[in-house]
Amino acid sequence: MEREGEQVDWPSYLNSFSVISAQIYTLMKLLKNDKTPILRNFLTLPLQLNAESDEKLLLATEGRVPSFSHDFVPNMLRTKPEPDVEQRHLALEAKMAQANADTALKQINVHNKVVKHVMDLVNTAREEWETETASRTNQPQTCSVNETHALIAALGTGKGFKIRTQPPGPSPTMPQQPPPQITTTSKAVSAVKTNIKAANTIHPYNR
Repeated sequence: MEREGEQVDWPSYLNSFSVISAQIYTLMKLLKNDKTPILRNFLTLPLQLNAESDEKLLLATEGRVPSFSHDFVPNMLRTKPEPDVEQRHLALEAKMAQANADTALKQINVHNKVVKHVMDLVNTAREEWETETASRTNQPQTCSVNETHALIAALGTGKGFKIRTQPPGPSPTMPQQPPPQITTTSKAVSAVKTNIKAANTIHPYNR
């Protein structure tokens, strides 16, 4: 399709697609059948090897396998572990063979006790968590969603408030206050000035 562009023969592509989809459907139906044996119990053998590099295989294996050639197939399809892993496994088997039966039985019992204790702790913590979660969900409701929405609408838009209208009639008059009294202080100021002048003229130390 990328090479041909607009000159693609769509009927042939659609026919091929329908054939492929029918084969995939048949294959899935056979795999889901109860009489079909488990595929992991069978060996996988390559039918064809290719020494050329495959970009899709390289991308699928994250750059580990560039091609399905004779160099990589024995490592990818082997049933034995790697040499290092095999040596460790043999060392563990030799250590197990040298151990005494009573000592091994004691170690197994101690291991089972530790595992049981850990399982008890986990189960107790799970029961406490489930009980706490159930108690939180069963708490009585302390608020009403409808009342909360009504309060927000009243504060935001004034919904639910009643506007009071003044009854027809004379408007109330404010009580009149008496006018403030104005006191004159000119005479007092003049009297103070005259008194100061008189005191200056008659001073006891001006002799």
